Amino acid sequence: MKRPVLLISLLLIFSANLYAGISVYPARSEVSIDANGVYEGKYTVTNNNADTIILSVTYENWRNSPENAGVKVEDWLSVANEKLILEPNQKADIVYKISSKDYRGSLSAMVSFTYSAPNMTGINLMTSVPIYMTIKGTEKVDFEITELSLSNPKMYKEEGFPAVFKVKNNGNLPVRLKGSLTVKKGKKIILEKSIGEQSPVYAGSERIFTEKFQPPQKGKYVLNISLNAFDISAEKSIQFRVNKFGDISF
Repeated sequence: MKRPVLLISLLLIFSANLYAGISVYPARSEVSIDANGVYEGKYTVTNNNADTIILSVTYENWRNSPENAGVKVEDWLSVANEKLILEPNQKADIVYKISSKDYRGSLSAMVSFTYSAPNMTGINLMTSVPIYMTIKGTEKVDFEITELSLSNPKMYKEEGFPAVFKVKNNGNLPVRLKGSLTVKKGKKIILEKSIGEQSPVYAGSERIFTEKFQPPQKGKYVLNISLNAFDISAEKSIQFRVNKFGDISF
């Protein structure tokens, strides 16, 4: 019986991490371009293997804004070298070109670099990085926190209560939100915690996030989540109580 070929695809997004002997820079490309414009950029790929590799470059649709839902990636993105040979420790620049045409909002693609693992028959390794194109003058930034809740299982007490919030992106750009979590008792702030940049919420979609915080002492409190991106802010608050046992209620 013929043995099946094992394909292992390792998707590394939003980092230029080194894995299995190759690295790709930049890890994320963001291009803001005028309508009917053209932009050329490049990726630098390094082969840190002790062996020569044959690298294939492919790209596919990722997350377009709703007005570009029917646009195919090959309509706006092209790559000069879709296959190349890299000697050990060799670097190579892979040039790409994007065309904004008369699109509005944003388009994105995932660019993948694949090669056969040296000395491992039938195993392919892949590193993928995103590229985002925004058409200047057509941007719409509009997002909201639609839900905010607290979980109360006892298992969370040592790690902190998880504040769970859902964000809806009504605009046409991906938004990477950051902000703060605040707990107030009356007018007094008793806890404030920064929220670092989160994974993107894509245009026309929703995403759920969780931020943990240590529960306060017995009392009545207000939890507030405030988020911002592109100089636009959104916030949402809920009231909650903590009893003498450390449990919360609403």
